[in-house]
Amino acid sequence: MPKGLWFVSAIFVASGLLAILASTFNWDWFFKSNNARLLVGRLSRRGARIVYFIIGCLILAMVVAIHHRLSETA
Repeated sequence: MPKGLWFVSAIFVASGLLAILASTFNWDWFFKSNNARLLVGRLSRRGARIVYFIIGCLILAMVVAIHHRLSETA
């Protein structure tokens, strides 16, 4: 597997974990950022936490699926 793909995968894993951890621990600094405030304003804080948890899980699932697919072709 190319080295660049490992770097990109690490970034996606970090962002997925960040979204999951922020939603789980209800981090103020995360939900008071400009991008998260937009979602908090449209939903609620609880709704935004649920959405970010789901997004984090989907990002991690995407990384696993890509690595599984690439390991089959190698």
